[in-house]
Amino acid sequence: MPAILEIDGLTKSFGALVAVNQVSFAVEKGEILGIAGPNGSGKSTLFNLISRIPFGSDSGRVVFEGRRIERASDNQIARSGVIRTFQREAVFASLSCIDNILVAVEQTLGVRGKEAERLADEASDLVGFPKNFHNMPAVTMPVFYQKQLMLATAVAQKPKLLLLDEPASSLVENEVEWVRDTIIKLNQTGITILLIEHVLPLLMAVSRRLLVMEQGSVIALGNPAEVTREKQVIEAYLGQPV
Repeated sequence: MPAILEIDGLTKSFGALVAVNQVSFAVEKGEILGIAGPNGSGKSTLFNLISRIPFGSDSGRVVFEGRRIERASDNQIARSGVIRTFQREAVFASLSCIDNILVAVEQTLGVRGKEAERLADEASDLVGFPKNFHNMPAVTMPVFYQKQLMLATAVAQKPKLLLLDEPASSLVENEVEWVRDTIIKLNQTGITILLIEHVLPLLMAVSRRLLVMEQGSVIALGNPAEVTREKQVIEAYLGQPV
């Protein structure tokens, strides 16, 4: 399959700290690529650089569907089909659940009214977000439903490439199973997925390939079962030689 996303030499520093250091990899169209690594390894910063939310890279290239986007605006990147979620439940607390989705759809796709409502309903159905919650204030939703809402909002924007940042964090076992099943379902609709997650069984279950970061650099990339047996990967997680 052709690459939908190509990352080449992507680098970002904050003073003396190199948060992302010469990262290069490609994502095939239609695949789920898992991203693992200890806290502070640069995973979420990598998503920031791809989406330019809230900042871009110092150097390197980001090529999406054959076009360089590393200097495009965050809105332009989203409109091209690159949509991300966040580690924490990012909702507009003062808005209802449905209005959270509609605002995002209008901003990214430029549609409103009945068409926006149709997209919101389709996305809610796809991720399982209950429609009877649509008119409730988003801030009143428990964590699980806020995560569902965040994912429905992302899906309603018609992503070609979906960047999921720890969707299973703070969830219990049956809710993690929902994350797994939903990721597989979204991928089966044709959405390419980059998945950051600390729940390794989830990563192993859904990822075709696994990329591991440590101290801002890629230390492994390949078959998940093989990557997780590599000495350098085990040392990065355990903090000691094996």
